[in-house]
Amino acid sequence: MYDEFEREYIKYLIEEVSVVPLENIEINLISMTIRLVLNEESKVPRWLAYILEQNNKVKIKDVVDPREMVGRLAYYAFREKEGSPLSIIEKDLLFRVKEYISQIDEKTREKITDALRNFVRFRIPKIIRRALTTGQEKDLLLWEEVLSRHIKRLSKEWLETLIERDIRDILD
Repeated sequence: MYDEFEREYIKYLIEEVSVVPLENIEINLISMTIRLVLNEESKVPRWLAYILEQNNKVKIKDVVDPREMVGRLAYYAFREKEGSPLSIIEKDLLFRVKEYISQIDEKTREKITDALRNFVRFRIPKIIRRALTTGQEKDLLLWEEVLSRHIKRLSKEWLETLIERDIRDILD
């Protein structure tokens, strides 16, 4: 399952984000050259935006304040607990939370991890229900899609084993 999480994270890193260059920049990649003009908003892959931001070359435009993100996580947990259908949430929320908690002190990380566990605890039954009834992965968070695929695969294997496996094979 970890390999699938890695693939989803790579997809997340490849998505384009808006940046505002703090200077004129020309980046030569293997297959292309990216030119960024001072103060002219452009779109670049997230992984490149992170590198450029670390080197004070751009400002990522769509950055969410981590406190706001954690507040939304608590709100989402409350909403899930209320028994509403599976809520539509920004697909990259879990990745952004994971990135944030990897950069903070242990005490704060524990608080946010507890909020994340609480949120997921209420969502998992809804994900399972959706995977087994509709089979749709629409409106799931990126990591939840991985869980949904595994649930569908396991339930299919379980059912096939139940129906197609001869019980006498066990005794032989």
